[in-house]
Amino acid sequence: MKKLLLFFLSAVAFVATTSAADNKTVASGKATDVASVSGKAPEITFDTLVHNFGTFPEETGKVSCTFTFKNTGGADLVLQKVKASCGCTTPEWTKTPVAPGETGTVIATYNASGRPGAFTKTITVTSNAGDKRLTIKGEVIPKAAKIEDQYQIDFDGLRLKKKHVYMNSVEYENGKTERVQIVNNTKADMTVSFKNVPSYMEIKSSPEKLKAGEKGTIDVTIKKNAGEWGSISEDVEVLVNGKSVVKDGKNSVISIHGNIQENFASLTAEEKANAPVVKVGNVIKLGDLKADSKKTYKFTVANEGKSDLYIRKASADSKAINLTAPSKPIKPGKKADIKLEINTKGFAAGDFTNRVTLITNDPNNKGISVLQINGVIKK
Repeated sequence: MKKLLLFFLSAVAFVATTSAADNKTVASGKATDVASVSGKAPEITFDTLVHNFGTFPEETGKVSCTFTFKNTGGADLVLQKVKASCGCTTPEWTKTPVAPGETGTVIATYNASGRPGAFTKTITVTSNAGDKRLTIKGEVIPKAAKIEDQYQIDFDGLRLKKKHVYMNSVEYENGKTERVQIVNNTKADMTVSFKNVPSYMEIKSSPEKLKAGEKGTIDVTIKKNAGEWGSISEDVEVLVNGKSVVKDGKNSVISIHGNIQENFASLTAEEKANAPVVKVGNVIKLGDLKADSKKTYKFTVANEGKSDLYIRKASADSKAINLTAPSKPIKPGKKADIKLEINTKGFAAGDFTNRVTLITNDPNNKGISVLQINGVIKK
């Protein structure tokens, strides 16, 4: 009987201790502690996990939708983090605890500006009830492009898609044509013509007379066998109705860039074996040069090949250097001089370095030989 009484008293003490611990947990206000003791937990349930915006115009800009969720658990629900899959989508959400049976929201905003076409984006919701993934999707109808957006270069109402024409490699034997898209963005007819066109080029507007609102092209052609070699860079002035167009204090030009070279790929093995071979030093040493003066030098080019060597063009990077190559071919086993004239006006004292490029019919290195010029400018 005494043992039974002791067991009963021990059981009463355990219940009292447990009850006190429960009360302490509730008093602390921590929903997670209550859940762990009581066996209850928060649970997040969304009305839907996907929202389809359908199709809408790009001009709409930002579009938003609201995802509503309910805490279907037995403890407070807290959204700890809401993250979109990309910067084009911005989420907002209920940041206060959501009691059991109560609701909250996640608002997703998608910025359609500059993003035409179909899209699918996700938003990950992290809470003390786990992770949920929401999805938004739709299709943005692109806005109609304005003439000003398509043709960004403006020459007094004649608008161009570009003003730099890159011809890249041009085969001397074949020439090449590139086009620039244009439009007459005025309410009157206009004629388009050009000024300062080099002899080895042909530039024309097609059509030459553009009706109001009419589109056309500027055709830039490097003529075949036109006598120009190597790197080219030309500015050609565009005339509208026969007059120069001045913008920001400058005449409106199109700039043409390219490299005219011989097509050595078509040579047979026998032709290559019998081709000319350039022999020239890699460095031209000018020694001491007096500032603000002119001086003339010569350097030698030899032909160690089996056929005539033609020096198509000799040029320097500096405009202060002028080169004169022999007009006649250099016979196999023979040599010839290239005259180099330099004007040091305006040069600073000290070491001087420049580059000379020779364009020839030697198929080695695609007919290009590069030499370095060294000298010292003395005051």
